[in-house]
Amino acid sequence: MAANPPLLRGPFGPNHLVPTPYAMEAICLSRQGIMLSIDGVRTRDGRWSAKGTLYLTNMRIVFVADQEEALSGLVAFELPLAYIYSDKFNQPIFGANNLSGNCWPAVQGGGPAGTVAPHKFMLYFREGGVGTFLHLYYRFLEHIHGAQQAPESNGHAAPSAPPAPGSAPSQEEMVSQAFVDPNDPSQIYLTSPVEDSKRLPTAPVYAANYSATQNESYQDMGLRP
Repeated sequence: MAANPPLLRGPFGPNHLVPTPYAMEAICLSRQGIMLSIDGVRTRDGRWSAKGTLYLTNMRIVFVADQEEALSGLVAFELPLAYIYSDKFNQPIFGANNLSGNCWPAVQGGGPAGTVAPHKFMLYFREGGVGTFLHLYYRFLEHIHGAQQAPESNGHAAPSAPPAPGSAPSQEEMVSQAFVDPNDPSQIYLTSPVEDSKRLPTAPVYAANYSATQNESYQDMGLRP
């Protein structure tokens, strides 16, 4: 599941939650004041809208709400970058800039070859610019997806293999070379805000049904419910 991934009490105070990074994962950016709207979740109406903090890593986007959803207990949601498709940055004449897209759920039956529908999400940037975030986001997507993929029979892009450990540039290289938008209030991290001893010991891998064309031994992403 991508709902309520493992979180840690952050270095910025006891009430500040940050995502627990996987092995080889770098938390590179955080941004407060973000609104997330997403469907396909276990709430009363199957939707969730909340305000909170966005974290961008070289593997995923993690959204942590300012307040827990009372009935479902939903407080965080993660979007693995390898599972995102049809994403688009929107700049409406009226309303906030936003990033919309679809993301396959990492559950049994998920993925293009599965039967579970993707999540539809929108991230609203209501406070300041987005140049710094977008530069890093698209850079990480390019690394994960690699060259343009041939479409699956159902019209969705087939994924590339996960990047080999150590193939990505270091966190300091990724962030120090990032374009910095003076109007973007995002916080960038040259070093991890989480101690290495608190990392999850493994790296996530593709879930079953993520591709009908690749001959791989697919496993659960390891995301905690």
